Amino acid sequence: MSVFDLWLPILLSGLATHILSTLNWMVFPHHKPEWTKLPSEDQLQDLVVLEKIPPGQYMLPFCDRPDEMKSEAFKGKQAKCTGTLILWDAPINMGTAIAKTIAFFFVSAFVIGYLASLASLALAPGAPFGKVIQFVATAGLLTHCAAHFPHVFWFKRRIAMEILDGVVYAAVTGLIFAFFWPAA
Repeated sequence: MSVFDLWLPILLSGLATHILSTLNWMVFPHHKPEWTKLPSEDQLQDLVVLEKIPPGQYMLPFCDRPDEMKSEAFKGKQAKCTGTLILWDAPINMGTAIAKTIAFFFVSAFVIGYLASLASLALAPGAPFGKVIQFVATAGLLTHCAAHFPHVFWFKRRIAMEILDGVVYAAVTGLIFAFFWPAA
């Protein structure tokens, strides 16, 4: 069976997951507690403008070296507050974010369809090394990489290194499974 034999479920699942994602963020209440207003929002915005802080990802407190984390000064900063701050260069473009989200769900559905077509090869004991690594590494890519993308589209997080890590994790997982796959 080819992945292209699964065009209808790929299309339908891509559309369904996009619709569910939209409902999750726009209708259902479970994401609402994740985001709250800062009590001093106006003062923080004024400080960002006054200090001319450029768009980017910031960590509170920040340190350059592991030994800094042991210092009393750093521990004092940690006692104040910890967190991250992401400043964007412009407000979210809803049309672009929606288009990227739809594309993400269709690509994900295609990869899942590909995975399902590989499963039809029946990875029984004694399955060829190449087929095992192909199947497991694909699952690893889905597990370690794919879920980051909607957050990038909506919250503008930088994830390049997380994706690189995910590719490495997927490859290592695939190799381990292939090497240790049961013999026939």
